[in-house]
Amino acid sequence: MTQPPEMPTLESSPSTSKTTSAAAAPATAPTVDRAVEAGKGALFIGAAKVFFMLSGFVQQVLLARLVNVASLGAFGAVNSAISVGNNTIVQGTIQSVSKFTAEDDARAGAVQRAALWLLAPIGVIFALAFFLGAPVLADFEKAPTYVPYYRIAAAIPLLYAVYAVFVGSANGLRRFRTQARFDMTFSVAKTVLLLGGAALAGVAGAFGGFALAALFIVGVAARAMALGRSAASPAFPLRRLAAFWAMICGYNLLLNVELLYDQPLLHHFAGMVDPARGAVIAGHYQALRTLALLPYQALLVVTFVIFPLISRSTFAADREATRAYVTQTLRVALILAAAMGVALGARPAALIAILFRPEYQEGARALPILVVGECALALLAVSCAILNASGRALAALVLMAITVMTGVGAATLLVPAAPLGPDMLVAMAIAAASGMVLGFVLSVGYIRVRLGGSAPLGTIGRVGVSAGVAVLVGRLLPGHGRIVGFAVTALVAVVYFAVLVGLREFGASDRAKFRKILKRR
Repeated sequence: MTQPPEMPTLESSPSTSKTTSAAAAPATAPTVDRAVEAGKGALFIGAAKVFFMLSGFVQQVLLARLVNVASLGAFGAVNSAISVGNNTIVQGTIQSVSKFTAEDDARAGAVQRAALWLLAPIGVIFALAFFLGAPVLADFEKAPTYVPYYRIAAAIPLLYAVYAVFVGSANGLRRFRTQARFDMTFSVAKTVLLLGGAALAGVAGAFGGFALAALFIVGVAARAMALGRSAASPAFPLRRLAAFWAMICGYNLLLNVELLYDQPLLHHFAGMVDPARGAVIAGHYQALRTLALLPYQALLVVTFVIFPLISRSTFAADREATRAYVTQTLRVALILAAAMGVALGARPAALIAILFRPEYQEGARALPILVVGECALALLAVSCAILNASGRALAALVLMAITVMTGVGAATLLVPAAPLGPDMLVAMAIAAASGMVLGFVLSVGYIRVRLGGSAPLGTIGRVGVSAGVAVLVGRLLPGHGRIVGFAVTALVAVVYFAVLVGLREFGASDRAKFRKILKRR
């Protein structure tokens, strides 16, 4: 497998001038230092994202034990709606602030102030929209009791908008340890306050705890990242920041709609038939999503690492380096996504029994289908990160739009026609997965044509064989119960990697890369 050039600094971006890049090229020592800086940054951020993912998983599992199924469905529906705006604002803001900060450290304070002027009003608008629109949103879910939940949660988008500015400043200044500390501190605060609130006051208390955690981390981040005003640094153009922010947010909005639309849509269709039963079905689906989203959350780290690499190589018109980066990234992402997929889907009933109460077994048939879809979505997100980094943001936006429209269209046809219960859960899983798989397949074809790289055919074949053997082992092994289920889930992952090794998917070049990464630590 072709070896890529040394990893560049995370401050690289498509807007960096070619003259600057060329001038910097002869400076060999600084290039190595930047590679070490980027590697350490990836380790810090990656560890924080893994911690964030695990804490979120713990939140959902413990929340399911603190409230009943219908209440979990209520939390999932309201949280999904709020999260579309939250995630779009956070992702767009961090990338925008980081980009302009990294271009020139001296203007970090000016960029931060401009971002606060831009994002504070936007956060207020989102908060008012959820607060005033709570009756409309609750009516869509056929659940008038959700109105106070939406109004309590309305403060969260405003707090997230401000918090994201400080995270973007830390990222742009390459203060990766600080950025990781923010994420981990917020994860702990959210877990404690959300679950504590749920224990005291149910769903309303959970959202109250969530809002308090967001307020807490805003205070922590503001104090840590307060950047002084420099007389030598003029005000940063607000229009320039707003234009870039809007472009990035367009893609992120569609991505977050894709991540979150299925649960509220299922709740809507089920509620039209039986509101009480619809809330329970939504609760079952929320539990399924908690498991199925793990591959997407895990592969977020890959997108953080690949973005600056592709930005540098495509801007320098280095087609060979770009091809190597794309090939290696999609290869690793495919291997990791399939590993999580077989572990989650090989013994679905046993896995659900380990983490949730017995009544959640109603969703066991739908879990493997949804897992396949979410694995495809994880790979699609990696592909779109490659496209965005290479300057093809419109292509990424179109691919995500196709994914969303396909899933929503399929759900509109399949879900209302399915009987309430397990069949409706399966129908929603099939609809959501169809859009995700189509989007990923199209993205691979587009990347292969435009950038010349793709996951090697040999890797695809070996991953397919390994996954098939692992799933077969998981389905054929006898026994039931939590202990057996946990053992089988672990075993299928071991079998998957063992078959990959046996098929010689991991060679000497892979071992050399791991040793190099460990040395850089």
